[in-house]
Amino acid sequence: MTRAREVTDSPSSPRALRQAKARATVSLRARLLNHPTGRIALAIALSLLAHAVLVFGPNLIKLAPLETPLPPLMAKLEPLPAVKPVAKPHKAKKPKPHPVPKPALPPEPNLPAEPAASVTESALPVAETPTPVAEKPAEPVPVAAPAHPLPKHAQLTFLAYKGTRFQIGEARHHLEIGDDHSYTLQVGINTTGLASLFKTFEMNQQSRGTVGAQGLQPDEFSENRLTAKGKQELTAHFDWTNKQLEFSSGNHTPLPEQTQDMLSFLYQFSQMPLDQATLDMHVSNGRKLESYQFEIGAAEDIQTRLGKLHVLPLRKIHAPGEEGLEIWLGLEYRLLPVKVRQIDRNGEIAGELVISEIRVSED
Repeated sequence: MTRAREVTDSPSSPRALRQAKARATVSLRARLLNHPTGRIALAIALSLLAHAVLVFGPNLIKLAPLETPLPPLMAKLEPLPAVKPVAKPHKAKKPKPHPVPKPALPPEPNLPAEPAASVTESALPVAETPTPVAEKPAEPVPVAAPAHPLPKHAQLTFLAYKGTRFQIGEARHHLEIGDDHSYTLQVGINTTGLASLFKTFEMNQQSRGTVGAQGLQPDEFSENRLTAKGKQELTAHFDWTNKQLEFSSGNHTPLPEQTQDMLSFLYQFSQMPLDQATLDMHVSNGRKLESYQFEIGAAEDIQTRLGKLHVLPLRKIHAPGEEGLEIWLGLEYRLLPVKVRQIDRNGEIAGELVISEIRVSED
């Protein structure tokens, strides 16, 4: 019995080896935990293990989407709307003078002068050019639908810059068009990144109205701002029946046709003629009504997060000392706005909005 116990407890026996290995592991673990470097190494190992579980393991954590996902809008080059249809009444009017002139033949002595007039009257029906009314070809001039109809659902995301390089926030545009031809356009802007540490700014704007053959017709515009000074609110009501634009301040002004607000006018360009040198538009910012005149430039390319985009630039004509505005419409993206630039009174670039994502849906 004693002999067997001695063999079992021998240093080279399997049991003794397992006990020695266990004691060494405990001793190593204790030294690691007592030494600062060992504790740091253990923490790093545990962190790597946790990240590996999150990355390669099952989806244990699911974040709710911030907004309804829409498919991205694929680039497709589309022609500009043809706005000035060729009117053909002039061609029909040209033959008119030819049958009308009276014949220069001298009257015969046996006939009175009156038959000459009857000959002229009988010649009128022979000339068939006046029979088709010249005004009929001009009837198709009013276009039943815009050349570039707006999508029923659209989500546009812009990066906001102070100047042209320093990113200070993000702007999100949401357009919804209902089956009853009503529309809602919402825009949210807020500071992000380092800019939010120095200045808190949040603004929400909304435009509501209807969509017709002439494009957007706003009924109400509202704006809410949250700054370090507090909350600011304003609204503008478009009374198309009485042709009055009413502001929340109590002021009102006559309402011209085709007036837009600060949101709707960005999406109204695609519904308007763009094959002319300038474009006039009345725009309200919720406080007053202004008359804008935009100069339509030549197509060009700009660089964005979506890559190089083929665009049509529009520049607000302004006098020295006035604020300016420049807008770029995506020729490959249904003429939706893809870049907006604000010019200060000194002629410097105050800020920009540059597109980073476009998603649309017709369902």
